[in-house]
Amino acid sequence: MQKLTQRLPGADIGRWLAPLGQTWALVLGAFSIESVLNFSWQEYRKACIWMGLKSFHMVTLSAVFVATALVIQLITELQKYHAQDVAAALISVGLLREIGPLTIGLAWCARVAACISDEAQAYKISNSGVNFSPTFILPRYLAALTMALPLATYGLLIGFTTGALVSPLIGGCSFWDFLHFGMQAVHDKDLATYFLKLVFVNPTIAVFAACVCGTQMNKVFPVASSAVTATFICAFIANLAITIAVFLP
Repeated sequence: MQKLTQRLPGADIGRWLAPLGQTWALVLGAFSIESVLNFSWQEYRKACIWMGLKSFHMVTLSAVFVATALVIQLITELQKYHAQDVAAALISVGLLREIGPLTIGLAWCARVAACISDEAQAYKISNSGVNFSPTFILPRYLAALTMALPLATYGLLIGFTTGALVSPLIGGCSFWDFLHFGMQAVHDKDLATYFLKLVFVNPTIAVFAACVCGTQMNKVFPVASSAVTATFICAFIANLAITIAVFLP
């Protein structure tokens, strides 16, 4: 019976959420005085390069494909009700509140988590006598936060521009009308939610999930796949909690 239960879909979710205590220990170590004193600007710059400059192509393609698919689906469906002009507002709100953070944002965070988890495992093996938290986490965490802001802004601009270009091609409103209706539908709360999820919450989850998985020395599952899975599960939960807190009365 126990073996049957373990084979059920989703039975291993608890395993991904179990190391929360270890996460808090890593958080305390990452922001300790020792961590600040041992901060490596070289590691920070190196992390910024591969998190930022080497991720722009992925963010560009993700934003273009996601925005194009969303525009096609909404406009073709709204045309049945002669309401295609409101597609710009729906797309703008959808990209800011959920679609952007859960697609483009998490795709980038998955890349970050996979790389950091491999680095953490190699660091743990080669520096077995060194305290992990004060020397490894802080440069990579600050690099993730630093690069998340320009990437989130860039992805948002690419997404809106792509939507405005695709819309008139399939019977929607013109380029400038799309931008006008989209900006009218966006409020400060939408922008705040977008940047909160993409710039702080998702990168934080990715970095610490990667560090936890990388230090577990799991011989059954590769650490990169474990880190990506943990990042997705925790980020889905966190993003839903933020949406409920911000948009439900």
